[in-house]
Order: sequence, then structure tokens, then C-alpha cells
Amino acid sequence: MKFTVLGSSGFIGSHVASLAATNGHDVVCPTRNANLAGRSLGHAIYCIGLTADFRTRPHETIHAHVSKLQEVLQTTTFDSLVYLSSTRVYARCSPHSPASEDTPIPTLSQDFSDLYNLSKLMGESIALCDGRNVKVARLSNVIGPETNSSNFLPSIVRNSIESKHIHLQTSLECSKDYIHVNDVAEILLRLGPEGQRPIYNVAAGKSLTHHELVTELAQLTGTTFDVAANAPLISFPPIDIQRVVAEFSFSPRNILEFLPDMIWPDQSESEKAA
Repeated sequence: MKFTVLGSSGFIGSHVASLAATNGHDVVCPTRNANLAGRSLGHAIYCIGLTADFRTRPHETIHAHVSKLQEVLQTTTFDSLVYLSSTRVYARCSPHSPASEDTPIPTLSQDFSDLYNLSKLMGESIALCDGRNVKVARLSNVIGPETNSSNFLPSIVRNSIESKHIHLQTSLECSKDYIHVNDVAEILLRLGPEGQRPIYNVAAGKSLTHHELVTELAQLTGTTFDVAANAPLISFPPIDIQRVVAEFSFSPRNILEFLPDMIWPDQSESEKAA
């Protein structure tokens, strides 16, 4: 099959393109400013987006999540298109009930932190209204061997390596759903050609607390940790993944299994075990 990975230079896109090539597919990776007008994309995977820096780059966020997508929809043909959204859109949902693909999603336009959620939801809407074979993948916190990100887990892994100390600004009871990029890449390649539903939560389906993470890092690296006074408890709803599990027998792995790969990326499995 032919896959066109839009945003292939990014973290997720690069892993998707690599796996597609490994699996023997014809993989096209257009450059950032490539003219796509008139192209047939085959199975397109839209990985273009901003994450941690959306607060300082609001216009670029809208362009990446909505305007560029609109251009692709209006000027290209494709067999399927998978749009990468985020489970962050559930941030204002009840933390006491699992968030499914059909959960109503509240937002506040006057809260600048909701800009990301609103842009992703607009991207989802314009993609699904296109009328062609479009799927939306709402991804939870995607983790890989890279630790240069400013996101929470890569940051504390980096601190455990460099300074042997982690200072938490939020409560030990805070929790997030983490999924490995390899599991994400595998399912993204299947959603377009095989998916029967419009939206899929792509997550682990189980959240890990800050306490579980720093305890595991302490055991692996000997790092110490402390928590800021009056650290807030920030709660996100658990993510319901029954749809993707039922349709694809999806079985994401526990992210704790991959912490050694983040800490010692160049070591063999026997060296990590030792």
C-alpha cells in the first residue's frame, strides 16, 4: 500500500514512516512546504501539529491543526486520511468517568490553555465533514526513547539522569495515560485502511501516577525526589479504549517497561537487566 506521512520529520510522524517502510509499504514523506495540490496520497496520515509550545505560537497552532489540513482536504485525493488529535480534548470532562469517543467535550474559549483543544476539535470536525474516508485518532501522552522533550515524563527522566533529583511542581497523585510511540505507529497504519468508526481513542487505557513514575525511576537510577509545597492535584479522566481494543485487538504495553530504554537508549537488554 501507499502511505503519505504528513509531518514525517516530527516525533510521531518519523516513527510512523519508519514502520511503514519496514513493513514493505510505499512511503511518501513530503517536505514541510511541498506543494501537494493535485496529488494522490494513497493512505494519508496527518501528523502535522504543535504540542508543548502552542501557548507561545497560537497562530502556528491553528495553521498546523486546521488551515494546513483544510488545504490537504481541498486539493488532494486519498484512499483514507487519519487525522492525529489528542485525548487532551477531554481535559474539562469529569475525572471520575472514563472518556469515550462519544463523551461530550466542554471548552472555554476565554481560557488560553484551551486553544490547543479547540484547534484539534476544529481539525476533527472539518476532516470528518469532508465526506471521504477520514478517521480521527485521539492520542494520549506518546512516549518514546527520546528525552529532549519538555513534556512531563521525558523531563523527569532527563532530571533523573543528569542531576539525580526530581522536583515535582504537581502532586504525586496526579496521573496521566501514557502510550509508547511504537504502539501508536502500529495502530495508525491500520486505522485508515481498516477502521470502521470515525473516531478512536489511542491510549493505554490505564493512567500512571507521578508517584508510580518517580518510584520506578528511583529504583532504576537512584534518583531522589521532592514535591513543591501546596503542589496542585491535576486530574484527567481515564481514557476508554474499548473501541480500538474490540476492533483491532489492540493491546498497548505498560510504559514502565520502556523506562530503561529512555534512560539507557544505547545499551543492550542484558546490560539494562544487569
